[in-house]
Amino acid sequence: MKAVFIVYNQALSERVTELLDKTNARGFTQWQDVKGRGTHTGEPHMGTHTWPAMNTAVLCMTDHATAQKLIQGVKQINAKASMQGIRAFLWDAEEGV
Repeated sequence: MKAVFIVYNQALSERVTELLDKTNARGFTQWQDVKGRGTHTGEPHMGTHTWPAMNTAVLCMTDHATAQKLIQGVKQINAKASMQGIRAFLWDAEEGV
């Protein structure tokens, strides 16, 4: 089982929802109004007057094949909207109840 953690500018919410639907990634949790700052070139997303943008985060538990599709989909979204900010991280996850 894999855990895919996706963090993205709220402006990309529709695209990420479409990606989750397209890949049939059904088991996920979503957090809205997430604050943060990218490690390389992105501007902070802090929900303040100076940095008004906010992020959303999704943690999806899925099989290896679907996880790879999600990672590829995030790469495609980022290629078209790199200034908005989207990142995905992949972890191994043990099954739980």
